[in-house]
Amino acid sequence: MQLQYQTARLSSSLRSRTSRAAGGPLANLRVGQKLALIAFSFGIPLSVLLSLVLQQGQQDIRLLQQQESGVTHVALAQDVLAKLQQHRRLMDNALTGVGSLQAAQAKAREIDAALQKAVAAARQNGDPFGELDDYAQLERAWNTIKARGINTTAAQSFEAHEQAIDESMLPLLTEIANESKLILDPNLDSFYLVLASTRQLPQLLESIGELRHEGQTALNRSQLDVATRVRVAGLIEKVQEENEIANQSLTYAAQANSAFAAQLKAVDDKANLSLKTLLTTARDEIVNQPKSALSAATFSQLATRVNEEYRKLFAVSFNDLDVTFAQRRQEIERTRLLTLLGVGAVVLAAFALLIALARSITKPLGALTRASQALGQGDLDVKVPVRTRDELGFMANTFNRTAAQLRENELKNQREREESQRLQQNIGDFLDVTMDIADGDLTRRGRVSEDVLGNVVDSINLMVEELGTVLRGVQAASSSVSGGAQAMLGTTGEIVQGSEATAGEAQRVREQVQEVTGAIRRMAEIAAASATAAQQALSASVQGQDAVKDTLGGMQNVRREVQDISKRVKALGDRSLEIQEIVDTITRLSSQTNLLALNAAIEAAGAGEAGSRFAIVADEVRKLAENSAQATGRIATLIKTVQGEIQEVVASVEDGTREVESGYRVATTAGERLQELGALARQSAQLAESISAATTEQVRGVEQVGEAVGEIAQIAERSSVSVQRGRQAAEELQALAGQLGGSLERFRLPG
Repeated sequence: MQLQYQTARLSSSLRSRTSRAAGGPLANLRVGQKLALIAFSFGIPLSVLLSLVLQQGQQDIRLLQQQESGVTHVALAQDVLAKLQQHRRLMDNALTGVGSLQAAQAKAREIDAALQKAVAAARQNGDPFGELDDYAQLERAWNTIKARGINTTAAQSFEAHEQAIDESMLPLLTEIANESKLILDPNLDSFYLVLASTRQLPQLLESIGELRHEGQTALNRSQLDVATRVRVAGLIEKVQEENEIANQSLTYAAQANSAFAAQLKAVDDKANLSLKTLLTTARDEIVNQPKSALSAATFSQLATRVNEEYRKLFAVSFNDLDVTFAQRRQEIERTRLLTLLGVGAVVLAAFALLIALARSITKPLGALTRASQALGQGDLDVKVPVRTRDELGFMANTFNRTAAQLRENELKNQREREESQRLQQNIGDFLDVTMDIADGDLTRRGRVSEDVLGNVVDSINLMVEELGTVLRGVQAASSSVSGGAQAMLGTTGEIVQGSEATAGEAQRVREQVQEVTGAIRRMAEIAAASATAAQQALSASVQGQDAVKDTLGGMQNVRREVQDISKRVKALGDRSLEIQEIVDTITRLSSQTNLLALNAAIEAAGAGEAGSRFAIVADEVRKLAENSAQATGRIATLIKTVQGEIQEVVASVEDGTREVESGYRVATTAGERLQELGALARQSAQLAESISAATTEQVRGVEQVGEAVGEIAQIAERSSVSVQRGRQAAEELQALAGQLGGSLERFRLPG
């Protein structure tokens, strides 16, 4: 019966789980189908990833194709630019008489062919880089140049060519490099090669052509002016800077790709050597010489050779750029093929592993499902074989342990049913005994069996035995309590009378203590007032001492000032003596000057007419000496007067110094007396404070005594109330003891 119940519960649990799972969209799919669905779910992002990888590779190929197309169009534009620069040189030579016009005309036909080829390539590819507008502008400028022919000067022809190159060709090269993404190449070798081929080398060749034209024009003149030499010097600096920039880019490209480093370096070194020779010649023969012996034709040939060397360098760098792009195309295609093969191998391995995993999951899961169905039908002897150590193996072990546990539970439930029947019989017998005990018969005892109820019956029998013993003790205690309550009633009367007497005496003592407290409090207030007066006297004495100290400090300052004044006045007297000595010296000098003037007048008078003018001068010197003597006499008199007044000031200052010394000694004595008075005031204040503190403590002590007496009176009153309550409790206890004795009479006790 129990087995059927557990089986039904397990089936109900399975049905409930199945019903809960039935609400999902994947409930009707088998595990293999779900694994296939998982594989398909993982295959979708893998396919997307593969398509993205292929798309990225295709984008790289398209970018490379665009860059290769840009290289082709740059090569066509460079061909037009080179021929246009050569035609500019040939026309310059023809117009200056250095070269022939037929060579320039032949080069013009080459320019027409190169221009038509470049325009045709741009139109054929749909003008991908916007070249047609620049080529149209160049054709208009070129037609203007051809229309002029020889009916122009060399300077005008050069300016027309330079304008066409600067406004059409150089911007066209930059536009092609930008639109074809050549200038944005992420690889260093191709980036620097593109930079050198599309910007730096064309600009350098253009600057070399400008230097050739300026040098040739200057050398055709008999005398080199300063402006021409300055322009040539500026072009030399410009060519050097542009050459350094181009060399730096080529060096970086060679460092990034060592495959073409040797060839680039050889051509670059040769071009740099030729350029160095050209720049040295231009600096020595044009810039540093007002008149040069170098011919214009020689300088033009030298510049043409440099141009050809840099054309070779441009061709080598452009060829390396083509090789780089070809290698990159092969690398991209090889990478894409390897990626496809790698992804395919990974996909195949993943599907093989997924199939193996699916079989390892579905096979033990099917066995577990069949065993679960048998267990749901009531077969408890079912067992699932365990061949793995994963979650399915753990589930199989759990299933086997669950089936074994169900078998053990069935046997255990059978034994429990038999024991429950015996327990029901024993419980019926014990209920009869407990009913008698509930009626008050404590002599009854239950039968102790061997089952669980036996321990309960034994405990209740022991409890009933102890309860009988306790009830007998309660009867004896009830009798004792009744007697004690009677005795307590007599004692409480005497305690009430004593507590009332104690409360009356405590009240009288409390009133007397309050009178003593008031007297001591008044004494404490007087002592506090005395302490306050002593403190004020002490403060006044301290202020007097401070004032005396300030007075002593001021007199000391006056004393120092008077002494300083005395010293300065004495020093002034010493200076007046020195002035007296100086005045004496001036007096002697004036006397000697007067004597000399007199002698000079005598000598002038002896000289006759020739010494008359000198006699006038000697007379003026004598008058001046007399005036000096009179002035020094007045100064001497004034100095004597000042010395007398200084002596009087010195005497007055010394008298003031003695008066200050006397006042200082008196102030010092007053300060000492004030200090003694302050000490006495401080002692008086301390004694007054001690008295005030003592009286305050006495007031506090007496107040505490009053409070204690009040508390004693309150305790006596509370004791009287408590004794009254104790008397009432004793009466109630006696009544309760009587009631308890009556209640115990209904119990039948053993013995």
